[in-house]
Amino acid sequence: MIQQFCDWLSRTDISVAFQSANWFVPLVQTVHIIAIAILLTTVYVIGFRLIGISRSVQPLARLAARSAPWIWTALSVLLVSGILLTVTEPARELLNWVFRIKMLLVLILAGALWIVQTRTRRDLTYWSESPARRRAARAVGVGFIIIGAGIVTAGRWIAYV
Repeated sequence: MIQQFCDWLSRTDISVAFQSANWFVPLVQTVHIIAIAILLTTVYVIGFRLIGISRSVQPLARLAARSAPWIWTALSVLLVSGILLTVTEPARELLNWVFRIKMLLVLILAGALWIVQTRTRRDLTYWSESPARRRAARAVGVGFIIIGAGIVTAGRWIAYV
């Protein structure tokens, strides 16, 4: 069924137009990579702060609030550019198990970011209130680092699997 959808999508006028424009894929991939860099830089700053590796005078709640526009804008750009790349080469993405893992990791990361931002918005000291929450913050921070690395790794493997 997915194969049939990919075959249909690759024959649509928009897909054919994207495929025949030599500049299209490199341009969209460049935008996609820049958005990944912005997202992961922001995620790693928050992750390192949750772990306790970086210390700054800025409280975590303020850091999370200031990072929110960068995170959600980057994720929006990634969604749009990812859709454009998928329309251009549907089988390369949709039939690839590594692509599916990457998408799952992106959803997990987005959900975890939303939880961190929501908790800090409601309670400025949520992640430092108790030893259990500090441990949870460290675990979430480590998760951010691992998931971010997994997303980048999966993104590269898509071309080779």
